[in-house]
Amino acid sequence: MIKGRKLQHIGLACSDVETNAKWYQDVLGFEVLACFPGPKNNCYFLKNGDTVYEMYQNDALDPMVQGKIDHIAFESNDIEADYKFCVEAGYEICTNGIEEIPRFWDNGFRYFKIVSPTGEQIEFGQIL
Repeated sequence: MIKGRKLQHIGLACSDVETNAKWYQDVLGFEVLACFPGPKNNCYFLKNGDTVYEMYQNDALDPMVQGKIDHIAFESNDIEADYKFCVEAGYEICTNGIEEIPRFWDNGFRYFKIVSPTGEQIEFGQIL
């Protein structure tokens, strides 16, 4: 079952990640929880209280989508079991199965996303 999960982070795609991350720090008081180098740009995890934003640059996105919430992520303690549950429940998986980002956190990050009935992407992620 995937009910009752703690919100992990909110993913925000933006057109200038460095400027946006600095603005969130200077104006809204967010602190850098982590910053991971990407192929072209950094990926920031910024925190304010219990709210964590994953902020990254995606130049391929339509300009109308830039700066909008890309996904909402919930914690997973067993990504394999959560994935199996979602597949068996018939939820639309919008990632290539369970994906992994080895450079995130100390030992990597595994995640998958499903699509809600109105199109939002809901991510389940496990920090390894």
